[in-house]
Amino acid sequence: MVGIKNKTYSVAEKEAIGLCISLEAIGDMANHALLELRDVSMYPGEVEVYFHTYIHQELFIIRLLDFVKESGDSKLTGVSGSCLKVLQTACDTCSFDQKGSIGALTKSVKELDDWLNYKTPIKLWLPTLGIEADIEVNRIDFIAISGNYCKHNLSRLTGVSKHIHSILDSNGYSVPLEQIPLALDDFREHLQENYFVYYGTWLGEMLNNIRWAMQNYLEPTYRASYTKDDPSDIRYRYEYPIQITQEIPKQWFWRLMNNIRTGPYFKKFAGAHYLKEQSSLEWHDR
Repeated sequence: MVGIKNKTYSVAEKEAIGLCISLEAIGDMANHALLELRDVSMYPGEVEVYFHTYIHQELFIIRLLDFVKESGDSKLTGVSGSCLKVLQTACDTCSFDQKGSIGALTKSVKELDDWLNYKTPIKLWLPTLGIEADIEVNRIDFIAISGNYCKHNLSRLTGVSKHIHSILDSNGYSVPLEQIPLALDDFREHLQENYFVYYGTWLGEMLNNIRWAMQNYLEPTYRASYTKDDPSDIRYRYEYPIQITQEIPKQWFWRLMNNIRTGPYFKKFAGAHYLKEQSSLEWHDR
């Protein structure tokens, strides 16, 4: 893999690069190829999100893991962290803010981050280990387990096994580490066939909210930058903000503005309220 040369970009240039990468990462998840929105007839204005197939669900979880947890090259964006961290940084630098246009992005990014770091008790029946485990972890831990399981074959899941071993141990369950790989299918069944089927609607809504918030943040900049030398010609160009001076950031800015020109793939939607409560793994009245 070719490394990124260490260039000194301005804050706005790094923000533009990070915004473009993050926006396209959301587009890789919140799109019609992976997801289907179905209106809920009993609750007008609410929708349920469905994955087209099991494989589409796996791809969604892999891409979600990359978006919220995996770090990119800080030489490119100026941020050592995930796309979510890049967006959090953009909410602080807000180089393209016009009359508070950053507000919705700050709110929607915080909503997803709060959701990921929320801890809730989960009951898991793990027949391979012979235990019914009550555990409490951040939701992002389940994304890490499922996303890596979907990515790799069993021979490459040592890190996931250690992660699960640590979770069980911290919740009072002593299990030999070498037994954990045998139980990975138990976790897959609970998480992919239950947990993320239930929470897919809420996650889809939050990601779509971030995409629309990026649209709202950057549309004033798009309107100010978009120009045609001849109104009757189909050709257009962008006039760069004064903070965008170097060639590579200019190319990223152009690409970012084209994404704003295209707009989000989905309409704004509200996920069904009954899919924002508790999955069956979280019921503790049984």
